[in-house]
Amino acid sequence: MNAVAYAEKGWFVMPLKPQSKEPAPCLRHGYLDATLDIKQIERWFSKPDLNIGLAIAQSNLVVLDFDIRNIASRTLWESYRRLCVTSNTHTVKTDNGYHFYYLADKSKQFKGKLIPGIDIKHKGYVVLPPSIHPNGSTYHVINNVDPVELPAELEKVMCWN
Repeated sequence: MNAVAYAEKGWFVMPLKPQSKEPAPCLRHGYLDATLDIKQIERWFSKPDLNIGLAIAQSNLVVLDFDIRNIASRTLWESYRRLCVTSNTHTVKTDNGYHFYYLADKSKQFKGKLIPGIDIKHKGYVVLPPSIHPNGSTYHVINNVDPVELPAELEKVMCWN
């Protein structure tokens, strides 16, 4: 999938530097410049090798970022991962774990971290496939379905309110 295809799904996208997680220099306000405007996206991505970023809250999404390197409790980490896998939502394999995508109202107030090793990404952005990680590995979709509503069990532990 390319940046235009993501925008056609209603996902606000932005260019990132090649093989990087950093916004491209053409963005004056970082992820706040992400857009659905196809003509702008085509201009940005006419330059080769740019990675693709997703402005999460603008796209009415929340992403659970599982990082295998930073887990504190393997048992708790696995139980949350199982819950995410059984929810059958859009899932991306990252260099060090997984991103699980859920529909979420942009007005929700999410904590930044669920447990060590599981970050809650909402205000900000994530890197989208087929972007290349700084270490050379590729982000790739492993469950190519639309994001589902955030399960109530997860919402209870993820939200401040």
